[in-house]
Amino acid sequence: MGKSGNLAVAAALAAVLMLSGSAAARQYTLGGRPIDVYGYITQGAGLSLHDDYYDTEDDINSAITNIFGEMNYSVSDNFKVYLSGILTVDWIYEMKHSDKSWRDREFNKSRDKLFVEDEYWQLLKEAHFTWNPGDFFFRVGKQIVAWGETDGFRLMDQINPLDQARGLADVEFETTIIPIWLIRAEYYPQLQVSWLQDMALQFIFNPNADFISDRRIRLGNDKAGIWAPNIEVSKNARLGSAIEHLDEPTEFDDEGYEYAVRLQAMAWDSLFSLNYFYGRENSPVEVSEGLPGTSEAGDGKTLLHLNYDGYYPLLRFLGGTFTRDIPVMNASFLGGVAPVLRLETFYAFDNTFATSDNKFEQSDEWRWAVGMDWKVRIKPLNEKYFFSISPQFYHRKIRDYPHAYDYSGVEDDNYLASLMISTSYYLNKITPSFFWLRDVNNRANMFKYQVIYDHTDYWRYTIGAMFFNGIEKTKGFDVFENKDYIYFKISYRWS
Repeated sequence: MGKSGNLAVAAALAAVLMLSGSAAARQYTLGGRPIDVYGYITQGAGLSLHDDYYDTEDDINSAITNIFGEMNYSVSDNFKVYLSGILTVDWIYEMKHSDKSWRDREFNKSRDKLFVEDEYWQLLKEAHFTWNPGDFFFRVGKQIVAWGETDGFRLMDQINPLDQARGLADVEFETTIIPIWLIRAEYYPQLQVSWLQDMALQFIFNPNADFISDRRIRLGNDKAGIWAPNIEVSKNARLGSAIEHLDEPTEFDDEGYEYAVRLQAMAWDSLFSLNYFYGRENSPVEVSEGLPGTSEAGDGKTLLHLNYDGYYPLLRFLGGTFTRDIPVMNASFLGGVAPVLRLETFYAFDNTFATSDNKFEQSDEWRWAVGMDWKVRIKPLNEKYFFSISPQFYHRKIRDYPHAYDYSGVEDDNYLASLMISTSYYLNKITPSFFWLRDVNNRANMFKYQVIYDHTDYWRYTIGAMFFNGIEKTKGFDVFENKDYIYFKISYRWS
């Protein structure tokens, strides 16, 4: 590890020691104006439920510390400055650095990327100023723009890249959505129309100040760590890490510029939006080029290292969202709360796909999702609090799908379904939840069970488990079947 990595570890240890004392509010003034400071520190641990697999480490396989802090300074009533940062350290790379099983599986080789996240854009989350003069809103800097209405998978949210380098378990908002440098402008016209309550016109420009792509779950234990997918090519061979040659836009190159426009309005008690995006895919499209390299795994099997060439193609879509209560489904015996219907869709033009014969081709595609959020009373299970039930269904249709060969990773029709259920007990201090994601095409499932206990306003304890299965070999969640595990997390929050 380099000098910056050692400094980051020292900072993490110092923060743990500082936070071991009593909690106190953090509020200051500068020039007579308030500065609000908030933050948290979490320590998690993951325990594998499987052993004796090359892609899985026995017993404890992660020990992640997150230290997050944010500052919001009101320079004036309509001008604010916001900063936030996070330090992420996975101590498993120190704990198991000398373990034979860890090194035999090559997990030690992923240390440079996954031990300490010390790139500037990882440490600096958001950094922007907001100016709000009258009916206008301007925000410039490193920020997040959320367009989507879905949970568990993304449809309309294509502006910010996603961080999944630490696997499917890391779902905290502060750690999975990557802020990027954007210019955001909004206009809120004053309306005098009875049926139209509110309207907002939003414009987003990405000047490509620093090209940041999705952090994907990559092939190979030496690059992806414990979340490397298990893809067997034959009885004696599996895929190892890939050798990628990716073409990406250079800084401030107009080929990396992105533009987005949204018209959002509240009309007839319904919230809807029209959205347009012109930019780049956050993940590359790749084709295999040349013969793969080989190496020998710790269990004696051959690792194939594929050579990939790829780039980040254009993404252009026109879509919309729709949200509305459904009063007709308001049932008094279920608590008298009407469910909320959520619709989201877009049509993309000339998207680029890699074919099974290693070529690039383009096709239009249509994506849509429907979801519902319903708070219901189930008194035999909970006398005091509602259950939140949120089912979703997603469809991705590839137009003019070829018949002589396939597009890699997608079929002509692709389906997902999900279900989220949660409730609260003991004065809202205990929150159990269940999440199920179904990959319909590959007949695969992900299950997540979790319980959060808010002991005080400052201390939170989390315990959960994740399970994966799949019928179609090397597809969907089948590649994660050996990664069922239990996780724990302790969080300390200050404000």
